[in-house]
Amino acid sequence: MVKLFVVGDFHGKISDSLINKIKKERPDFIISPGDFCGNERWGKLFFKYVYHKSEEEVPPRIKKELVSLEKFSFKDGAGVIKKLKQLKIPTLAVYGNWDPTPYPFDIWGEIKETKKESLGNLQNKLFRFIDFSLVETKEFILIGGASSSHPGIPSFKNLKEELKESDTYFQSKEIILHFLKSRREYLRRKILYKRLFAKARRIANGRKIIFLTHNCPYKTKLDVVKGKYSIKSARGKHMGSYLERKIIEQFQPEIVLCGHIHESYGIDKIKKTIIYNIGSFLDGRFKILNI
Repeated sequence: MVKLFVVGDFHGKISDSLINKIKKERPDFIISPGDFCGNERWGKLFFKYVYHKSEEEVPPRIKKELVSLEKFSFKDGAGVIKKLKQLKIPTLAVYGNWDPTPYPFDIWGEIKETKKESLGNLQNKLFRFIDFSLVETKEFILIGGASSSHPGIPSFKNLKEELKESDTYFQSKEIILHFLKSRREYLRRKILYKRLFAKARRIANGRKIIFLTHNCPYKTKLDVVKGKYSIKSARGKHMGSYLERKIIEQFQPEIVLCGHIHESYGIDKIKKTIIYNIGSFLDGRFKILNI
């Protein structure tokens, strides 16, 4: 038997009580669905002044403050990782949407460009990011998923809806180019996932296959936005990842570990797959699994 301590959505904070809890449990692995970085004020400013706004609509002072807050967010996230590394317990993680990633983190939504700072520089033998990769142990096979913050369905129906709201030719052109980039990224991820799951099935030999991803799969009871701090237009809606849902339906891993939507933590199933939304460490939530 192997013990997994699953915890994520730190958003720049980690406490001595969590460290002591991990030490007491003495897990074989720490598994994390990401969001090491985070900054509460950055989030409030972003959704108030930036979200669904053009570049010209964002006040210069807000842009300047957001840049400054991003630096603090990265520093705090790096601090979380350093404290986890000090435990000297093998830790496997994926990037969250708050973490600077080496790939665009959203499909069809806002595309986040690569940043100079990289949490990947903090990796060593005891701490690894496993996005789009497969890890074998004696007891299980772990597949790392990609970060996304909403469904990300690059369908032509969605494209038509976006185009209806565009006022100018240049806006329409930008929307179409964005859609094409998103669709290409969607297909790229789909191919990578299929290769990873096909390989996992070939080599499993009775071992459980675990899928670790930041966002929850789409349309479960784990991806409903309920939080009072969330965007009003998203409340009550399913905001999980559409691609992750399709991959789970096709390949049926035994376990899925995810987070992102803090308020909908819990357990659900897609066919035979058991899904755990771990919730956020900020709310004192984590999961201990014996495999």
